[in-house]
Amino acid sequence: MTKTMKASITAIAASALLFVSGLAFAGFTADKNMSADASDTNKHSATKASVECTHAYEAKEIEATCTEQGYTFYTCADCGDEQKDNYIDVKGHDYTETNVAATCTEQGYILYVCNDCGDTYTETTSAAKGHILYEVVVPQTCTHKGYTTHFCTICGYEYTDSFLDEYKHDYEEEIIAPTCLDKGYTAHTCTICGDVYFDNYIDELGHDYEAIVIEPTCLEGGFTTYVCLNCNDSYVADYAYANGHSYNETLHEATCVTYGYIEHICVDCDDRFVTDYTQPKGHKYLDILVPATANSLGYTRHLCIDCNYSYLTDYVTSGDDGYIVPPEEPEIPEIHKHVYELHTMDDVENMSLIVVRACNCGDTKSGYYNVSFRDEDGVIAESKVAGNKIDYSELYGQVVITISDEEGTELKTTVVTANEKIVEPVEPEQPTEPTNPENPDESTEPTQPDKPNEDEPTADTETKKSGNGAAIALFVILIVLAIGGVAGFFVYKKIKAKKQK
Repeated sequence: MTKTMKASITAIAASALLFVSGLAFAGFTADKNMSADASDTNKHSATKASVECTHAYEAKEIEATCTEQGYTFYTCADCGDEQKDNYIDVKGHDYTETNVAATCTEQGYILYVCNDCGDTYTETTSAAKGHILYEVVVPQTCTHKGYTTHFCTICGYEYTDSFLDEYKHDYEEEIIAPTCLDKGYTAHTCTICGDVYFDNYIDELGHDYEAIVIEPTCLEGGFTTYVCLNCNDSYVADYAYANGHSYNETLHEATCVTYGYIEHICVDCDDRFVTDYTQPKGHKYLDILVPATANSLGYTRHLCIDCNYSYLTDYVTSGDDGYIVPPEEPEIPEIHKHVYELHTMDDVENMSLIVVRACNCGDTKSGYYNVSFRDEDGVIAESKVAGNKIDYSELYGQVVITISDEEGTELKTTVVTANEKIVEPVEPEQPTEPTNPENPDESTEPTQPDKPNEDEPTADTETKKSGNGAAIALFVILIVLAIGGVAGFFVYKKIKAKKQK
């Protein structure tokens, strides 16, 4: 064998040896791993068998609801296993019913509300009532259109239609004569709406005064008022002092609501004051029960048997639902025709007369009134008043007010007490001091009359005259002495001041 072949055989043998060694190592490693896996499997089986859970359950009660069952719910604190038992039936809904009345536009229904879970549903009971409409007609005027308003008396729904165009002004002329201070003019007044404008002015006249002597009263001095014959303008002079009061006493018994008192009234001027109040007696009520009907409320009227004052309480209805039940077959009322009457009330505090034309149903009539004012001397003024207030605050004394409607028909005449003119008296001038009479230079002896004369001076008279002269002489001497004393005082002070220097 050559060296080359020996080398080849040696290399092949070495490679075979290495291959067998690798197979042996791989087999050992696999056997080792399999043994380990078998060991682990046996170990796990032994552990699982040794820790089997005994379950420590915690119970929780689940209440039944309107739609779901109740039960007892168990949970294992160790392994989390869950169980259920002790099932309770579904409770079902417990509904409360509420009746909702139908309105003008909405149906009536019953509302069902579950007291436990709040579930709701409704059940229709009646159809919507529909509107009950009332018409208010607003007539057209010169300044605004007319129209008709329809509104529901139940829910307040309203709409407007039937529009009418405005009127055109229809003016009447009234000539106002000039006065002492005011110009004359022509007033043009619309007979439809009362609108006014003026033209054709005339110059004022000027005053023409007449003297009126006012005697003094208890509290006010007398004076002379100079009044213009044309316009009643006035001024005052020639004041005199007041006389003072002289009172009479009148006992007023107490009533149900007013105090009793003694009223002291002056017999000359009606001035008054009140003393010795006593408490009101209070009402004595008679209770009158008025039962409810299908169309009206019932109530109790409390009527005082002494003064007829009354008030109402304890209102009741004819139904159980809190409102007046309409009759099954309502009667169609007759068409109401308004009858307006004039009502007045003297508002003394504000110096005005409140007037209103009203129907007994409560409806009122608007427009204007023709008003005339008359005092003891005749007609003071005439005017047209719109609204419900007639002002007399600028008038004086007892005034008769006559009220007529737009057509001139007299409605009512009433008497009111207007202002009293209060004029402060002027203090009289102080009289000058009387001068002393001069003594005559020489007195003449009177001749002896045949009979004694009452005017003959007596010895007392002469003594008084002599005494007056002596008093005057003494007064003059005292004044001279006083002047000399004052002069001497000032001279003394001057000399003293020089010595000090």
